[in-house]
Amino acid sequence: MYIGGSIMDNMIVIDRLSFKYDNNVVFKDLSLSIKKGSFTTVLGNNGSGKSTLVRLLTGLERSDSIFIDGKLLCDNSLSFLRSKIGVVFENPDSCLISETVMDDLAFPLENLNYSSDFIFSRINEVSSYLGISHLLNRSSSSLSGGEKQLVCLGCALVTGPSLIILDEALSMLDDMSRVNILMYLRRINKDFGVTILNITHDIEESVYGDDILIIDRGVLVHDSKEKVYENEKLLRSNGFDLPFMVSLSNKLSYYDMVDSIIFDMDEMVDLLWK
Repeated sequence: MYIGGSIMDNMIVIDRLSFKYDNNVVFKDLSLSIKKGSFTTVLGNNGSGKSTLVRLLTGLERSDSIFIDGKLLCDNSLSFLRSKIGVVFENPDSCLISETVMDDLAFPLENLNYSSDFIFSRINEVSSYLGISHLLNRSSSSLSGGEKQLVCLGCALVTGPSLIILDEALSMLDDMSRVNILMYLRRINKDFGVTILNITHDIEESVYGDDILIIDRGVLVHDSKEKVYENEKLLRSNGFDLPFMVSLSNKLSYYDMVDSIIFDMDEMVDLLWK
């Protein structure tokens, strides 16, 4: 049985999930729980089962072992639960299909049969929050990669989801655009209590979340990022180095220059400059 409180206390509960493609076993008796309002980074390399996990959580692959926000994910609940989940994929061009950014943001709301007035108001609210109001009348084809993914994040956020899943959504971005979106994700998590599940192969992204789940055909570890970073041997055995800021903090602590892990570069510069 899963560990981590009652089903109602968690946004995601997976209870003894087994799944395979033909003879290829991806998960066997996988159990885990993701707390409501958490920001969890799911780390895994190619072939670890990350993409399959996304397909299972969004109902593209079927299982009778997954609960989302207290409801069993099944045919009867699929439509309702999908309205509560926002998903951002790796390639933004697969999401942005309308003539303008405004039309793309309106599309998920129109599918839920909201009124025109509500749609207009909600688009203005979300675009203002994400700083993309100036893009509303532009074609997505004219946007930069970072702007496109911000719009995709807006499409995921506009319906007021309880859960946002990112499937390698930042892997095609430059460092500045990646950090910008991670900062927005952290704000969304804190401001609205939206559960964030960031599925990635890049451990640097884990600095912006609270918890880390390392997955390789099953869960190897699921804990706070601080505790995961303490187990450098486990990270390296799964092909991950420590994030740069964690490694730097560890080296500086050896010389008594810092007394804890500092995740923010600006904070580190301010501390060392004193």
